[in-house]
Amino acid sequence: MAAGDRAGQRFGQYELRRLLGVGGMGEVYEAYDTIRDRTVAIKLLDVELAKSPTYVERFRRESHTAARLQEPHVIPVHDWGEVDGVLFIDMRLVVGRDLKGYLAAEGPMPPQHAVGVVEQVAAALDAAHRIGLVHRDIKPANILLTGELFAYLVDFGIAHAESDAQLTSMGSAIGSFAYMAPERFEHDNALSASADIYALGCVLYESLTGEIPFKTDSNLSTIRAHMMAPPPRPSARTGVPASFDRIIATAMAKDPARRYASAGQLARAARVALLHADSQVTRASVGPTMVAPPAVQSFPPRSSQASGPVGYGEHPSGPVGYGERRSGQVDYQASQPTRYGIPATPPREHPSAPLPLPSARDRGTLPMVVGALIAVVLMLGGILAWLLLSGNDNGGTASGPGAPGTVTTSNPGTVNTTRPGPTTQPGNPATTPATPAFIGSVSGTDAQGFAGNPRCKADNPAYAIGRTAASRVLICRTGVGRYYYMGARNSDGAGIELDDPVPDGSGGFSVTNPGDGTRYTVTAAALTIVSGGKVVANEAMIEYAHR
Repeated sequence: MAAGDRAGQRFGQYELRRLLGVGGMGEVYEAYDTIRDRTVAIKLLDVELAKSPTYVERFRRESHTAARLQEPHVIPVHDWGEVDGVLFIDMRLVVGRDLKGYLAAEGPMPPQHAVGVVEQVAAALDAAHRIGLVHRDIKPANILLTGELFAYLVDFGIAHAESDAQLTSMGSAIGSFAYMAPERFEHDNALSASADIYALGCVLYESLTGEIPFKTDSNLSTIRAHMMAPPPRPSARTGVPASFDRIIATAMAKDPARRYASAGQLARAARVALLHADSQVTRASVGPTMVAPPAVQSFPPRSSQASGPVGYGEHPSGPVGYGERRSGQVDYQASQPTRYGIPATPPREHPSAPLPLPSARDRGTLPMVVGALIAVVLMLGGILAWLLLSGNDNGGTASGPGAPGTVTTSNPGTVNTTRPGPTTQPGNPATTPATPAFIGSVSGTDAQGFAGNPRCKADNPAYAIGRTAASRVLICRTGVGRYYYMGARNSDGAGIELDDPVPDGSGGFSVTNPGDGTRYTVTAAALTIVSGGKVVANEAMIEYAHR
């Protein structure tokens, strides 16, 4: 049966109105449910594929998997079953098109939009990974976008649970080569959630640049590139901030152990990279200033004036998709617990930010206050002049060897000695460099660090403050321009203090523990701890500020 031939026909309780798209295992139709009186999306397993027990099992798997995932970025499944020997899935109808079609039509996304999409897909992936499911086919064609860029992750037909028996024979690969992790090409490697994280990194790269990570002329060359070539640098394309290079390098690391620990961690690191890039732009244009982090991205309800539904998968007639977005706003970070169960803290203005201007009522008293201050200064100046003149008359040392800038002491039988006197008042910028303002902000902190622990010593300002899901880190500067590192673990409060961290010139620091050689690297993207030549921790920064 040709694609779309069922349009206009009756299928059980459904009236199949029109073909929306063709997916990997069948067709998706807009349909009217005559019993429940609603319009839905119906996915039908291809007649030829229905002859294969393997594809039948995959189709059943998709219906069960999607029904288990109660997550806003997974399209809800209403029902599934079989009509006249044809398997079907009844899903919510969504108006939109897939990310592949979006990029083809609109070109690369602005970084803030690319990060917003990745955050939403990461939420769906984390929900799947928490119940032991690996999607195995993360790619732009399986990410459906509404007009407001609300994202849905679709096509769980090849999702795999580690406890399941493989549905494919040895030597066959499931997924798209352009987004497959290196370990996917080695049969002796167990599949894990890290493969989905690698693929999500590929999607972020393509969203930023409009190109797949490795452009080759054959599947064999693509496989070789994933296994051997270094991760590409998105900043090679004009308009992509260099801060995203490290995000892609970590997400697409050859060794799964060196990748982000979760899809959510990747999304948070990408958000920090975006914030860091915005901070650099602000500094370049207006100089050092306080930059508050952007609010967590949320998406307003879809307008009723939609451009018309499109279908899921790829179809010659144009962009495709299915489902209807869930009403209400979705706050990704607020809905996701941190790795240690600590909820994300909403960003706030840093305590060192400039105070607000006085109100109009307060400004009316300002001239009176200024006048009073001027009078006090003039009075004090007169008293000081009188004292100096009095001292001169009495043989004091206000002139001669004891002129301003020196102090003279005289005792019978001793030689007069002089020492330099102060040339500026304490705190004068001529002798004490001003402390620059923070770039970024971290909740629950002030100029000395965290409100609790860790915290810089009394006269040592904080120069970098960071919070991860597991740790709090702080860089302090001493009065002689040296630094020290302080770290605290959230789980038990254990802390460490190390001398002489080295600044990297972009707001980050690195320091080595002389006792055991462990190296701590602090950047706006992550806290990385390396011991014995191995990365023992790579914690994405949730909040970060530096001077």
